[in-house]
Amino acid sequence: MNYKVVAFDLDGTLLNSEGRILPENKEAIQSAINKGIKVLLVTGRHHTAVKPYYHELDLDTPIICCNGTYVYDVATDSTPFANPLSKQQAQLIYDVAEKHHCHLLMYSRDSMNYAQLNPHMEKFVKWVETCPADVRPDVRKVDSIQEVIDHHNPIWKCVISAENKAIMNNVVNELPISQFSCEWSWVDRVDIANAGNTKGGRLLALLKEWGIDPQEVIAFGDNHNDISMLSVVGLGVAMGNAEEEVKSQAKQVTTSNNESGIAQVLRDTLSL
Repeated sequence: MNYKVVAFDLDGTLLNSEGRILPENKEAIQSAINKGIKVLLVTGRHHTAVKPYYHELDLDTPIICCNGTYVYDVATDSTPFANPLSKQQAQLIYDVAEKHHCHLLMYSRDSMNYAQLNPHMEKFVKWVETCPADVRPDVRKVDSIQEVIDHHNPIWKCVISAENKAIMNNVVNELPISQFSCEWSWVDRVDIANAGNTKGGRLLALLKEWGIDPQEVIAFGDNHNDISMLSVVGLGVAMGNAEEEVKSQAKQVTTSNNESGIAQVLRDTLSL
């Protein structure tokens, strides 16, 4: 197969457990780019939290952000496609999360907003502080999430987290499936976006714009929010650290994100 695009999830996939891109994988990605292959980041992250890696890889492609909620053009700081939450949807998520005492992170146009720190956010904020100033993600502590809803639209997505998985399930169960797309992005986090937003759906739409057949695409992922992407491309590759449900939806399984399995797959399939 003459592959033309390689799509990567970030956390748990292209990034190792320390949040770094392994040198071997980076070298293989650069070799792919030199062959004229498009390298695309497809992530649950906010675009400002992708930029450090985007610049590290010296990419020029758009970024699919927040599980397909929007496409971000880095060069023009624009969103050629966006399907954000409405103000009413954001309000409902906030109200239900508050009811169940669930931690909430809300992604607005240019920042990630939280009112209280939790262990995940503490770790994330420490990473942000290590990023170069020109590509540093915008993470803001606000007095209240209500302030974000009232004054900082659009709202791309929300992330709920709690130590008790049942609490998160209670929140998800109160949100109408006709209005919301809820996907587990980690064992203790659920991403909540507008209904219909998925990585796979947005990737297919972008490929159509480019005139590229999905069968000419390799995609790597590790979590439930990657299944929609892995299942629609020519070669969906699950990481060795992925859960069995994710692996079952992939055509191939490589090593964990702490090993250079990505490089090996790229070398084998792209003749690098």
